[in-house]
Amino acid sequence: MRFRLGKTGFRFNALHSFPGDAGYDRHPHGHDYEFSVMVEGTREGAGMLYDLRGLKPLVEREVIARLDHQDLDGILPEPSLESLAVWIWERLRPGIPGELALGLTVWETRSLYVEFWGK
Repeated sequence: MRFRLGKTGFRFNALHSFPGDAGYDRHPHGHDYEFSVMVEGTREGAGMLYDLRGLKPLVEREVIARLDHQDLDGILPEPSLESLAVWIWERLRPGIPGELALGLTVWETRSLYVEFWGK
C-alpha cells in the first residue's frame, strides 16, 4: 500500500529582495515562512512508513538553524520561493531514507506557496 505522511508547522523568519523588480519587492523585506515536509512510499504489513520523531531535529539542524533571521539574498543565488524550496529539499534529502519520496510545501505568506517533490 502507498502512503503519504507529513508534518506541518515548521517556521522561520528571513528577509530577501529582488533588486531588478520594478515594484516594492526590490527593497529588502521579511516574511514569516512556514513549511510542511512529506514523505511518500509503500508499506507492507504493520509498522510505520517513517518515524516522524526524527524529522524535527533534522529540520532544526539543517534548515531552521541556517535560515532563521537571515538574509536569503546571501544564501540563495535567486531568493525566490521556488529556489528556497529546492534549497530546503537539498538539505533534508540526505536525512530521509532513499526509498521514500520527499516533498515540501513552503508558504511565504498566507496565500502564496510552492510545492516541490524533488528532482
